[in-house]
Amino acid sequence: MKIVEAIVKTLEKLGVEYIFGIPGSQTCPFYDALYSSSIKHILVRHEQSAAYMADAYAKITGRPGVCDGTGGPGATNLITGVATSWTDRTPVIVFTGQQPLSELGRGAFQELDHNAIFAPITKISIRISNSMSITYIIREAYRISVEGRPGPVHIDMPLDVQVADLLVEDIDLQPPPQISESKIDIEAVRKATSLLASSNRPLIIAGGGVHYSGIGAWIEVKALAEYMAIPVATTFNGRGSFPEDHPLSAGRMGVNSASYTDEVASSADTILAVGCRFAALSTRRWSIPNPKATLIHVDVDPSVIGLNYKATIAIIGDAKTILRYMLEEASKLSDTGISRRRDWLRFLEEAKERWRRSEYFSKIYSDNTPLKPQRVCYEIRRIFDRSTIFTLDAGNNKLWASTFIEIYEPRTWIQSGCFGPMGYALPAAISCKLVKPDRIVVAICGDGGFYMSLHELATSIQEDIPVIVCVFNDGALGTIKHRQTLAYSGRYISVDLSNPSFAKIADAFGCYGLEAETPIQLRSALDEALKANRTSETVVVDIRIDGSELLPP
Repeated sequence: MKIVEAIVKTLEKLGVEYIFGIPGSQTCPFYDALYSSSIKHILVRHEQSAAYMADAYAKITGRPGVCDGTGGPGATNLITGVATSWTDRTPVIVFTGQQPLSELGRGAFQELDHNAIFAPITKISIRISNSMSITYIIREAYRISVEGRPGPVHIDMPLDVQVADLLVEDIDLQPPPQISESKIDIEAVRKATSLLASSNRPLIIAGGGVHYSGIGAWIEVKALAEYMAIPVATTFNGRGSFPEDHPLSAGRMGVNSASYTDEVASSADTILAVGCRFAALSTRRWSIPNPKATLIHVDVDPSVIGLNYKATIAIIGDAKTILRYMLEEASKLSDTGISRRRDWLRFLEEAKERWRRSEYFSKIYSDNTPLKPQRVCYEIRRIFDRSTIFTLDAGNNKLWASTFIEIYEPRTWIQSGCFGPMGYALPAAISCKLVKPDRIVVAICGDGGFYMSLHELATSIQEDIPVIVCVFNDGALGTIKHRQTLAYSGRYISVDLSNPSFAKIADAFGCYGLEAETPIQLRSALDEALKANRTSETVVVDIRIDGSELLPP
């Protein structure tokens, strides 16, 4: 058996279903080994999309996504997507081709030190050699990607090593490694539960760690919140871990969020943060939640505890396990504090009502043209059911959606995350639909972000993976244009876009293109898009929005 064949066999044993990428000169042996494999390869149109797809696969399944690129430019094209996985703590395995070991350092074609460039954005970056136990290396890469703080790992494959023979005694095709669990501090769990029970204004903050890694802890979050009558706010990555139409939902924290979320987060006296690192966007640059609140911080990664907010109680370990222990401790208490929280829950409902009466929220009913983004979000939420999976790009489109489209179920909000790259939504949608073929998958992107990945419409058609794309078309790089409006007195430079008809571009790819400029057209287009998608068509809806409408503060 060749080394590259052993790599593929090991990936099969680990349960890998898909690999996203583009073949190249340095990965031809790898692709030849995939030819007869049970693993399906998805041919993308740009390696950056391959990395985005692997990231989205990991986010929606909790298992490592796998992507590949050839040497040099293929490898560098992967970097933005891998950095997205690094910042979002997403398990991904990245393979790159490389020139033969004997040619490195001699000016070989497309030669680059891949390990040097991937090392800062991966948990481990390794170049395989003939002397290594290849099957062990692949299994270790899998384990490292999911154990502790999840994240990407990188494996560089020199061309000569790929085709080298592997001794039979070195072939060890074992099942996926068992992931060791950290020992839970039960006393800390007991103290934390007691603190929550004695609190008048407690708040649970659910971060991306609640559902992006492993099997997820959203059931336990909901159970604890309901048992102890505690409101739940989420971070951007945490959306979906708690239904936002639940009476205890305190919404999505952070920049441009609904006003009631800020009110609750700023007034809480005890906070249980689960799988949350208090990053800049979800804390309005560390101005919320209440810094004087007693903080109970639960995370699998000890390095994030106390980094931005001082923790009174730190509990290191798997969120699901810890929350189960907390539920068990809560069941032993004679008083979980529900009676003393009536005023707190009333405060939450009154804050929500103030938001519903605000000028920002009222525009969900606006009949104005160009379309108000709030109205677009309202119509999108109206037409698509609770189980619809939304994938999000970077920019104002994501901020509008994160404030005005409620999310109800786990892993139905797949976003480009803390790294914030543009062009994520469409590749992510294709990946999610691949994994969940019976679900409706909707990519929400701006016109600027759509430009960066619209070529993946061809992947959707070729692989028969039908998705819906809603383009929030304001004819500009909206986020930067708004910044130039507010901070630079409207001195606009390089933010306006001269756009074609995205509907006609979709038609040219073999998709179904629709346009909407009025509320009636929008409702009709979304209805039509849903019907067409149910007959396996990829649909692009070009929605002309009012680019002058400013986000909530």
